[in-house]
Amino acid sequence: MSSIYKKGRDGYYYYQTYVNNPESGKKDKRIFHALRTKDLAEAKVKQSELDLKYEKKVSSNASLLNTSYNINLKLLLVIILLTIAITLSFSDYFKLSELRESNLIVTNVEKDGLIKKINSDTLKVIEPSKRIIYNNKDSINIKAQNLEFTDSQQQKTPKISFPNYNLVRVERLSDAFEQCKIYVTTDKNASNESQLLLCESLTTQFRAEFSNIIICLYSPDSAGKNLANGFNEKVNIEEKNKSWLAMYTYNAVEGAYFDDNPSGYLGVKN
Repeated sequence: MSSIYKKGRDGYYYYQTYVNNPESGKKDKRIFHALRTKDLAEAKVKQSELDLKYEKKVSSNASLLNTSYNINLKLLLVIILLTIAITLSFSDYFKLSELRESNLIVTNVEKDGLIKKINSDTLKVIEPSKRIIYNNKDSINIKAQNLEFTDSQQQKTPKISFPNYNLVRVERLSDAFEQCKIYVTTDKNASNESQLLLCESLTTQFRAEFSNIIICLYSPDSAGKNLANGFNEKVNIEEKNKSWLAMYTYNAVEGAYFDDNPSGYLGVKN
């Protein structure tokens, strides 16, 4: 179920919904989109378009699952039929072998003269000597081996690493609303999950003093440091676009919001 809401600080509408999470198998993966409009009607139209987009993805995944299931079922039926055919073939082969062996014994008995004529009216059949077959088999000792599985052999759940960072400054925006803005430089190659983990940790540290928190993450290069220190005039548009890594907001009413493309959601390619 999707929803749209309006940010009080900029007046723009935002979209959020939950989709299936491949890792947990549940519908608990949260998706955000900036609608880039302040008009409610236009925001609802964009909401419908995004809903349709994610519904198509769900339908496509279901179709793939059904196709895979049908293919696996057909393959299973083919394997069963082949197994039955092979079993019947071996059964016929062994029956034919037994019949041939029986005919061979009768022929050998006749050749050896084991059937002798006692008189013109009576035949006495002398049974052939019993054959003793010795089956000499080498004894095979099977020793059970204890397989030890180390942590490296077992599949591990990947852990999210905490990135290196430098808290540059904290700016108090409003005493009345207990607002602050935190400027941080961190590893440019850190994943979105690591960046989010850093923002949540900083929020925990400052939540006792502030109820509305904005966190901006910048790269540790010269452009990122200038932005974190408030020297925006020293940074051009291209450098700002590369150095502004992410933005995170938190308040007690709307909760948390994380954006890994902050210049895009503001509607400015910078």
